[in-house]
Amino acid sequence: MLFVDDESAILDICKRYLEQTTEFSVTTAVSASAALDLVKSDGIQAIVSDYQMTGMDGITFLKQVRAVDKTIPFILFTGRGREEIAVEAFENGADFYLQKGGDPTSQFTELVHKIRTAVDHVRDEAQIATLNRLYSVISATNKAIIHIHDKKELLNEICRIAVANGGFTMAWAGLANREKHLIEPVAAAGRVEGYLDTISLSTDDIPAMRGPTGTAFRTGTFTVCNDIESDPAMGSWREGALGRGYRSLAAFPFARDTGSAGVITFYATEPGFFNDRIIRLLDEQSGDISDAFQNLDHEEQRVAVERELKNSELRYRRLFQTAQDAILILDGESGVYPERKTSQNREDSNRAQGRCQLDC
Repeated sequence: MLFVDDESAILDICKRYLEQTTEFSVTTAVSASAALDLVKSDGIQAIVSDYQMTGMDGITFLKQVRAVDKTIPFILFTGRGREEIAVEAFENGADFYLQKGGDPTSQFTELVHKIRTAVDHVRDEAQIATLNRLYSVISATNKAIIHIHDKKELLNEICRIAVANGGFTMAWAGLANREKHLIEPVAAAGRVEGYLDTISLSTDDIPAMRGPTGTAFRTGTFTVCNDIESDPAMGSWREGALGRGYRSLAAFPFARDTGSAGVITFYATEPGFFNDRIIRLLDEQSGDISDAFQNLDHEEQRVAVERELKNSELRYRRLFQTAQDAILILDGESGVYPERKTSQNREDSNRAQGRCQLDC
């Protein structure tokens, strides 16, 4: 979090107290103008600011923050306890207004509570928005499955949907090449920037290839890396991933029981992105992909059988039409020429059956 106040002594006290809770990492700024540069950088999740400061007051600072970020929690923490300041703060997007003064322990306890509440509220709203996007991804994926009957084209569309509808930084899918023992990328969308050209994933359990995506494929279950920067499993892929803004990933195998087994991997810009609910939805999507591939395999087999029957029929038709010699057709089981009944044979047979019925 970012704490802004033009009194260094207050900054030191607040930083020391807040960091004692082990919940917060506090960055300080002695002016609003200096704080604005910090807000634009990554990592700031909440702001606490004084009101009366030299150069730029807290309300003006709040307006500047809201011009670039509508959601970051902002708490005005000031000794100027006028009602009109509080009203103006809330009108311009402050989450809470808290007066300085009184018992320090009670005051900082209340400040910690306000920060937690504001951050949790923003996270809850972000989670709801993310889940809504993922429900949209699942719906669009199912529509694509209905209309697209080419596997690689389908995977490309699913990756595009994940980025456009789901908000992922990048998504890619690979299929197993059993002869080469490799997982070969066949579809991708988002901020790829040559990343897939720098990675090599084996279908075999090789120590150097035990990254999250390869592990998901080999084990047949999803694999999550919620902190690419510190996860040792990322190994040689870490630098390329961080350079493209990937901070977390989740990989899901699909269609393991088909001839087109593969894995799809999603990348997010924030660490810790993949929680249980998000993983459950993406795992459901990989199940839909598996079902689609099985159906496509059955359809391909049906079409192949029909094609072979038509080719066989065509070959025999051409044989009969172009034959210069007599063709003798024998019974497939007995190997003899099947007797053809004449009309007289049928009449004799019918009379014999009639006599038998009378005698009986």
